[in-house]
Amino acid sequence: MEITIQNATERQINQKKLIDLAIKILESELGDREVGILNIKLTDDKEITRINEQFRGKAEPTDILSFEYGLEEEIIGDIVLSLERIAEQSEEFGYSFEEELSYILIHGILHILGYEHQGDDTGEEEIFAIQKEYFQRYFEEG
Repeated sequence: MEITIQNATERQINQKKLIDLAIKILESELGDREVGILNIKLTDDKEITRINEQFRGKAEPTDILSFEYGLEEEIIGDIVLSLERIAEQSEEFGYSFEEELSYILIHGILHILGYEHQGDDTGEEEIFAIQKEYFQRYFEEG
């Protein structure tokens, strides 16, 4: 398994911590199964808005976009994160930037692994419960 991170912003990010987190989530879900490359792009609101409009028809920024290609593919998926939007959310929700970035990255990885939203974002869905569990296990506990 290979994780690549491209930081298209000027914000300094601890890429090793993000890669370690991604590997822990993937290994927890997949065990010893070998998978291909997961690409993570860190960008801003302008770029994620362009991508969101191109692929989802929504001309607005979002914190994350996940593109799942399949676990049998050479590239299993692409995750695009807006560091600008994540910074705004971290202030809004009262979390550190690093906490919010990690929490949102976990969500994106779960989408790459096939988890989907079943209805509205009530927080009662399986994906949110798993996201919270992994965050508590791998971020809060170190």
